[in-house]
Amino acid sequence: MLEDSKIRAFLALVSEGSFTRAARKLGVTQPAVSAQIASLEKTVGQALFLRGAELRLTPAGETFLGYAQRIQKAYDLANQAFDL
Repeated sequence: MLEDSKIRAFLALVSEGSFTRAARKLGVTQPAVSAQIASLEKTVGQALFLRGAELRLTPAGETFLGYAQRIQKAYDLANQAFDL
């Protein structure tokens, strides 16, 4: 299966709203999700989430969300095309 774990972690975190729930959804530990997001933020050079009482996307995170959704869609289509 073609996939990018950082993109999957980002999208799970957006949809679930917490690191713990995102980890549960992905079947990994919460520290693994935190590490993936930290690595992604380091790669893009900007914070993607505001962490506080409520987890929210930063403006950069809002922009990145559109790209992440398109990237994930491309992986999904390739996986379907090649029966992966």
